[in-house]
Amino acid sequence: MSNSNPLFRPEVTAALGSQWMGSIRLAQPASASLIAIVAMLIAAALIAYITFGSITKKARVTGITVPVGGQLSVAAPNAGILLNTHVKEGELVKAGQVLFTISTERQNSQGEITALVAQQLATRADSLAAEQRLRQTQYQEKKLALSQRLANLEQEYSQLEQELALSLRRQQLAQQSVSKFETLQGNGYVSAAQTQQKQEDLIDISTRLSTLQRNKTQLQANKIALQDELNTLANTLATDLTQIDRAKASLKQEVAENANRQSSQITAPQAGTVTALTNQNGQAINAGQVLASLIPSDTKGNVDKSKDDQTSAQTAGLLEVHLYVPSRTAGFIQPGQQVLIRYAAFPYQKFGLHTATVTDVSRTPFAPSELPPHLASTILSNAQQAINGFNSNEALYRVRVKLDEQSIQAYGQPQAIKPGMTLEADVLQDSRKIWEWVLEPVLAMTQHA
Repeated sequence: MSNSNPLFRPEVTAALGSQWMGSIRLAQPASASLIAIVAMLIAAALIAYITFGSITKKARVTGITVPVGGQLSVAAPNAGILLNTHVKEGELVKAGQVLFTISTERQNSQGEITALVAQQLATRADSLAAEQRLRQTQYQEKKLALSQRLANLEQEYSQLEQELALSLRRQQLAQQSVSKFETLQGNGYVSAAQTQQKQEDLIDISTRLSTLQRNKTQLQANKIALQDELNTLANTLATDLTQIDRAKASLKQEVAENANRQSSQITAPQAGTVTALTNQNGQAINAGQVLASLIPSDTKGNVDKSKDDQTSAQTAGLLEVHLYVPSRTAGFIQPGQQVLIRYAAFPYQKFGLHTATVTDVSRTPFAPSELPPHLASTILSNAQQAINGFNSNEALYRVRVKLDEQSIQAYGQPQAIKPGMTLEADVLQDSRKIWEWVLEPVLAMTQHA
């Protein structure tokens, strides 16, 4: 083969000449393979999370703990000075037990007005008592006089009947005499003048008999009139005594009202635990001012005041949570949904979340003015802090929540939940797969197509 026509191209010869130190190999470290494997595992985990994972929609709301049976406010019926507080914070009381004594005394130039009025009322009471005794004495005297007159009439009536009997007998005899004289006159034994005399005697006896019968009728009428007068006298006395009793009852009412103006006692409307005592003895009290709150309980009979606070809380009744939510949140809240609670007094970072269950949702919202007076400011303030875009004039729906536990484990000891504790809660609502949330717009379009 000639030199002009080499067997290999010059480029091949040049390439072979440059590799005299060996072929080029690219090194791949083990870290690159590890990174690729980890990336594949992360991608697989992300795909599995999107496929099988789910997200639960939560409604964040605020609320407060309240007794299941409600909470009563004990208010002052009128203005005055708080003289004495007969109970202590957390004490169990019975229905009708005296809680507070309020002084309502008023002074003028002559002294304390209530005392002066009490003196006048006492004078009126004495006057009514004297009048009652006088009416009863007058009734006894009149009754005695009428009874004596009636007895005299009875005796006179008896004598008159005897006279009538004798007059009738005399009339019969005179009639027989007239008949005999008329027979004798017809036979010529007596004169006509003698017969006429006997007839005149018969007329006199008949006239006397008629007079006696008229007197008997008058006596009967007098007896009836006296008996009616006796009955009327008894009815008049009963009427007078009734009026006096009515006046005495009205006077007793005035006495009680006057005593109440001097000092009044406020009693417990029912058995329960007294809380929220904020006023001190000697402090001025306005009419309608709340002096304490009463948590009703089912405890009956005597109350053992030596029990500890935990036992008192248990006997005072269970607690529940009232959540107040705006309309944009209340639409999907339903009974039976789970609730996760974070108490302000027990930070969830340290004491965790606490479970509960929705039991009821109000059908109509509560205006801010319709919220419980002693809780309204707290509820609205918490709602403004926890709910974005909340308007303090917005109406709120009330959601009642049943607590799974009535106490919290804090540092190994159970701490009882107390009424009035503020809290935040997450109401667990709709739960969906992650891919459903991602593809929700596409699925919505498919359903509408």
